[in-house]
Amino acid sequence: MSTVTIRIGNVMASQMRQEHFAHSNSGAIALKQATERVLTERHAHEEWMRRIEEAWQGHLATLQQCVCELLLKNQQLRMALIAANEPEQGYENAGNL
Repeated sequence: MSTVTIRIGNVMASQMRQEHFAHSNSGAIALKQATERVLTERHAHEEWMRRIEEAWQGHLATLQQCVCELLLKNQQLRMALIAANEPEQGYENAGNL
């Protein structure tokens, strides 16, 4: 009878070790999955940040182009205004002589 008890004890001990190993193994698998999920989320966040940066760079380039065009147009209008006022200024100067 003691042999049966020892065998049952051995079986129970063996079963407990298997359960402990399975539980430890499932913890390792869960940790690995959590780590992979974090890495995937980090990669997705970095990709999102890269796209946002590219979009802002595109907006900045567009704004710089618009400012340059406005400066050129302003210069053209100023030159046209100066050219339009030159004959008047010349006439006024001639009258003052």
